Order: sequence, then structure tokens, then C-alpha cells
Amino acid sequence: MKKILLFIRVLVAAILLYQIINGSISNTFICLLTLALFIVSDLIQRKIKYSNTIQILIYLFIFGTEILGEIYSLYAKTNYFDLIMHALSGYIVASLAIYIIKLFEDKVNKRLIIVFTVSLSMAVASLWEIAEFSIDNFLDKDMQKDTIVTEITSTLFSPDKKTPITKKINSIRVNDIDYLKEFGGYIDIGLYDTMGDMIMCLVGTLFYLGINKIAKQP
Repeated sequence: MKKILLFIRVLVAAILLYQIINGSISNTFICLLTLALFIVSDLIQRKIKYSNTIQILIYLFIFGTEILGEIYSLYAKTNYFDLIMHALSGYIVASLAIYIIKLFEDKVNKRLIIVFTVSLSMAVASLWEIAEFSIDNFLDKDMQKDTIVTEITSTLFSPDKKTPITKKINSIRVNDIDYLKEFGGYIDIGLYDTMGDMIMCLVGTLFYLGINKIAKQP
């Protein structure tokens, strides 16, 4: 297990050296941030004493989000990469939640464990989405990817303003641009991405809880 962790560290160090040689300041910073996050996770492991298996998953998550996602642009190149990372984050946070509970009490009500685990996982996911939203708005980034919408369901379309009615988008123009012709529909500004990420985080959490019912140790 430790050899795998060492291999990941060496791989990031090699990528760091390559970025320095190529003079990429932003990618060099991402590599340094990745190595710093590895150190932080090592320090946390010493405190909580979770397994090396979980530590490897944390390393892979950090490597995936920072190196593969940002430097090698897998977020843009692969549609489901972001969802996979969020599912993995839910799995990791759920496992850490179990270890945190066991720090304070060996025997805890199973319902309390489930509630705490799901709550912590969704809280972390919410904070991350808030961070993405803030970065997009204040730094003009696009972490919350847009989604093309071809129909809208709303009560605003009904005469009584109470009955939901679905309407297909047949035409839409913004700033003299034909969005239907140019993009294929209305451009959602991140809601679908945010909700998809949180749902996948929940899926990862529930998946871990399902496994944990069988395994003796998380």
C-alpha cells in the first residue's frame, strides 16, 4: 500500500518537474498544491488513523481533480469525469465520518452513524459547490459547467400560475445570437452541474454505507 502512495507522489513530482521545464506557472502551482494536499492528508491520517486503502483513494481523488482534471483537462474532455470524482468524494467522506465517530465512541447507534455520515458528506459537497460558484463569479472561471436545455417545465406557462406546463424551446435569442442554432437550446448556468455533482456525492456515500454493513471495518 505504501509503495502505491510513494509511486503517486513520485509521479506528481515528475509532472511538476516537467511543468517547471516548460515554464507553466499555473500548472506548477497546481502540482505544488497537489503535493501539499498529500502532506495534509498524511497528517490527518496520523490523527484519525484511517486505513491505507482510504489514503490511496484520497491520493487518487486529489490526483484526479488537480492533475488529471485541471492540468490534463479531463473535466472538459470527458463528460462523466466530474461525476466520477464527486461519487469518489462521497465515498471518501463517508469512510472518514465512520472513523471520526469511532474516535469518540466505539459503540454508536447505527441510525446515528447513517445520519451523521450522510449529513457530513452532503455538507462537504455543499461547501464545495459554494466554492465553485464563488470562484466562477469572482474570478470569471467556469467550474460549474453549463448544460444545454431543450425544454422547460414551469407554472409560469399556465394561466392559473399553479399547474406545471412543459414547453419545448423552439427559438431563443440573447444579444442577437440564435442560441438554438448556435448551441442547440437554452444554456443552463450551472444548476444541472451542481445538482448532478451533489447527487453523485450522495450515491458514493450510500455505496460506502452499503458496503460498510457487510464489512467489519470501514
